[in-house]
Amino acid sequence: MLDIVNYRKESNLLFDVGVADALSKRLVSQVLETAVVVDNEQIHLRCFESTHEMLLEQLSQHKLDMILLGLPGGLQPAGRAVLAEAGRVRHQLFLSPTGAGLPFPACLEQRKLLIPGRRSMLGRKLLNWFNTQGIQVEILGEFDDAALMKAFGMYHNAIFVAPTLYAQDTYNDDNVVEIGRIDSVQEEYYIIFAERMIQHPAVQRVCNKDFSALFSC
Repeated sequence: MLDIVNYRKESNLLFDVGVADALSKRLVSQVLETAVVVDNEQIHLRCFESTHEMLLEQLSQHKLDMILLGLPGGLQPAGRAVLAEAGRVRHQLFLSPTGAGLPFPACLEQRKLLIPGRRSMLGRKLLNWFNTQGIQVEILGEFDDAALMKAFGMYHNAIFVAPTLYAQDTYNDDNVVEIGRIDSVQEEYYIIFAERMIQHPAVQRVCNKDFSALFSC
């Protein structure tokens, strides 16, 4: 649940941002860095984490200046809001060091699977991909936090999902094995802000920034 406090008059320019709890914290932090890191400007950033539905509601009530989320189908910003796509992330499937016995994707039926929560667009896309491939997977758990999913997968010898952006980090940290990539399943990152915030310097920097290098694989 968000704990939104009222605006206070301070020496710094306030910038209240909501972040969907299922998004990569590393990617989000780099987007926010674009918004606030300016030497000659005092920005007071306040971040709040919650569900897509709650963030959109808070934005419509002018309790947030901007939100970052992967917009699920059917959920659209209400009122006078501006939506822009920041980028898309492809994902691959990893397995703990024991490896997979069968080729991909048949190997997905050999081991229990960890996926993002099905309330997220990415989770639903993965489940739909399994169905279209005719794969009978056994879901051990659903996680909104990618780091927790990875740690749980390592301890339970399960298959888990990670962004292609972090492939090298995943290999180096735990010596895990990549068993396959699903290029057709991508996670979209969206930036939504109230139309009244278009002149806010932090919002302008985010809108003018090209994030293609950040999201490239």
